[in-house]
Amino acid sequence: MVNKEFGITGIGNSIVDIIVQVEDDFLLENDLRKGMMSLVDLDGIQNLEKKFKIETTVSGGSVANSIVCMSQNEINSAFIGKVADDDLGSAFINGLNKEGVQFGSSQFSDTEKTGRCIVMVSKDAQRTMSTYLGISQKLNEKDINEDLIKNSNILYLEGYLWDLDDAQSAIRKSISIAKENGTKIAFSVSDVFCIERFRESFLEIIKNDCDIVFANEEEIKALTGGSNIDEDLNTLMKEDKILAITKGEQGALIISQNNKYEISSEKIDNLVDTTGAGDIFAAGFLEYLIKDHEIQECGKRGIQLASKIIQQYGARF
Repeated sequence: MVNKEFGITGIGNSIVDIIVQVEDDFLLENDLRKGMMSLVDLDGIQNLEKKFKIETTVSGGSVANSIVCMSQNEINSAFIGKVADDDLGSAFINGLNKEGVQFGSSQFSDTEKTGRCIVMVSKDAQRTMSTYLGISQKLNEKDINEDLIKNSNILYLEGYLWDLDDAQSAIRKSISIAKENGTKIAFSVSDVFCIERFRESFLEIIKNDCDIVFANEEEIKALTGGSNIDEDLNTLMKEDKILAITKGEQGALIISQNNKYEISSEKIDNLVDTTGAGDIFAAGFLEYLIKDHEIQECGKRGIQLASKIIQQYGARF
């Protein structure tokens, strides 16, 4: 890739993750869809916080997880998001700075608090998330740091942002800046729950704007409305994209220029928590893509890092 100041700039929700362990019965009793993300208000998240023994707390958010991992692997990285002028907001920024990530915004005084997500990990390592977006949902066009995007090889966006009207306009602005300056656009569809609400919008951005798309098998099915993965892939392969699909225990499938590359999974000694596995897969893939490795090697790197992260709590090394 062309050598710009930043390898990548990510735009996403600025969320502090709270990791807890739960039984399946708890999910049923609280009407939580296993493996999915749901949005709650401040009262809802505070009520949930009271019910758990907290395993660990870490600055999170899907794209932020990827950006931190890439910085840890020698990619000059930046992140654009929105945090409040509170303790969690300061902790979020400090967490990025310690990892060498430039935070492309400031703290804001507001009635909303810094966002947080309770990540409920089941015994089978599936994660169910309840998210309070807080001030992160007020991300708008004014928060977009044009210089960071211009001077990055890749702009990385997350589907979770589509829940926010102002953020959608901010994303459109960031895409326009990227396309005008030769910055490639990567997009994670994020969650089946997101696709159910914004399917047509996601398909439009994939078709018209994205160079690299990350999804898992269930998300591909939700995107195309099909039940046959091969037919679904044939539909998406018509677009001139890099499509990276995670397949859990079956590894990953990478599609590029009408070629398919099956990437084998790695042996897992102790499956603990799948939180952030997709985020870290994307980080490894994009790291090697920026470093000009072959597509297959990019996929292998993604699998390698994802295999490590699921053997610990949380989505940060």
